[in-house]
Amino acid sequence: MKAAQVVGFGGVDRIDVVDVPPPTPAAGDVLVRVKACGLNYSDTLQRQGRYLGGPKPPFVPGMEAAGIVEHSGAPGVLPIGTRVALVASGGLHAEWAVARPADCIRLPDSMSFAEGAAFPIQYLTAYHALTTVGHATAGETVVVHAAGGGVGTAAVQIARLLGLAVVATASTEEKRARTLALGATRAVGYGEFAEVARDLTGGRGPDLILDSIGGEVLRRSLGVLPALGRLVVVGATSGTLASIDTVRLLFGSQAVLGFHLSALLRYPLLVRESVERLLGWVEQGSLRMQIGEEIAFADIRRGHERIASRERYGKIVLVWE
Repeated sequence: MKAAQVVGFGGVDRIDVVDVPPPTPAAGDVLVRVKACGLNYSDTLQRQGRYLGGPKPPFVPGMEAAGIVEHSGAPGVLPIGTRVALVASGGLHAEWAVARPADCIRLPDSMSFAEGAAFPIQYLTAYHALTTVGHATAGETVVVHAAGGGVGTAAVQIARLLGLAVVATASTEEKRARTLALGATRAVGYGEFAEVARDLTGGRGPDLILDSIGGEVLRRSLGVLPALGRLVVVGATSGTLASIDTVRLLFGSQAVLGFHLSALLRYPLLVRESVERLLGWVEQGSLRMQIGEEIAFADIRRGHERIASRERYGKIVLVWE
């Protein structure tokens, strides 16, 4: 079968589409013919050798995909022909994938395979960063950084559905306009969010901030966070680590929390409940996957280049032709 393979750490020239043996499902597993694959910033970090605890070359990357069950070791749960999205620690950027039934999500008929591949990582991350970790409450104000990206477009929509006022930050006027269309209350550049958040809250500051950038943005976010405010770190795309003064946290009564989806996958009941709620919103038409670009799987190098670009909007999805 065809699969992407990282042959060595480095630039996009270190990832190739190659022929590898198809996977063999173990007892109880399902074999899925992949129709579309989600591409994430973490995939570029793994390729570069910068992902904490990541795999060593050569390896097949890919943490999310969508397709059709072609063989089932659990026919009573996932019969052959079932349309599913799946999430894994790797190996999903391929024509075929093996997964446990617990790692599969049944797709509603209203969702395409591209939308299914765009769903698991970003939408579960945004939902649990807001609720499970951030304890968002209706009526609060949240700042969503990088609101034009995959997690950001998910977070803006979910925050609106949870009853929050949203200050969205994005790098271009076009992306800011699109986040307003998704339900953001205000959309601004990175130099303006502190002033706008204070203005929206009568000078107090936002109750919650979702930060996927780190560095200087995280530092300025802490400066606008009021007492009992929460900052949830879901990424560090700037590549710059920010130091945190714990004494200031103490006397400011602020919380800085981190969230990585791998922690959630240890709690299958929590995953199932959140998937049901999110897909319920999808079927109601209240929540839509924001796919910025579909790229042919054979052109995966261009996908890696695009995901590193500040110009992209929403999710980049690799599709099999």
